[in-house]
Amino acid sequence: MSSEEGKLFVGGLNFNTDEQALEDHFSSFGPISEVVVVKDRETQRSRGFGFITFTNPEHASVAMRAMNGEGVEGSGRQSLAAWEATTGPA
Repeated sequence: MSSEEGKLFVGGLNFNTDEQALEDHFSSFGPISEVVVVKDRETQRSRGFGFITFTNPEHASVAMRAMNGEGVEGSGRQSLAAWEATTGPA
């Protein structure tokens, strides 16, 4: 398995969403090995997107189908985009 398998891009995040909130929201789909919310280098404020890596790529696929177009609880945004980090949006 490559390091990119099981990795999802998650966009449309509220700027207050942190790694723990993102992990809590996606953990119901399976074990997660890494969660990253990308932050601005200067301000350390979230840039509104991140990556989640599941230990099993099948769990990532299930999460992607279930969460695409949904919102993260408390994110304040209604449209969450999730797709495999290696392929981009369909």
